[in-house]
Amino acid sequence: MKLPWWRLIAGLLVLLALASVLIALGPVYFEDYQLRQYVRSAVGRSDTAPGSDDALRASILTRAKQLDLPVAAGEVEISHPGGKLRVQLNYAVQMDFALYQVDLHFHPGATSR
Repeated sequence: MKLPWWRLIAGLLVLLALASVLIALGPVYFEDYQLRQYVRSAVGRSDTAPGSDDALRASILTRAKQLDLPVAAGEVEISHPGGKLRVQLNYAVQMDFALYQVDLHFHPGATSR
């Protein structure tokens, strides 16, 4: 059975569109991964060197800015449930495509042991 040429072209266009979306979104997800790793290490370090919550928040915001992630100070929640340190971030990155706009919501966080 021979495949019509228009179906082949349509299929290739769909694959190309999916690949371009993945290429556009990949860096944002990688930057979020790097921020998650930083938050985990910062929470781990805070067990050995206690500091103020404001200093921890400032270091997280500095790292987010280095990664070009739009994290505001109010989006970094620091709490101490049961004597443990818990850091939770909730932020969104707006991505604009030619025909569509999407907000990617991220929720990295960590809790000390």
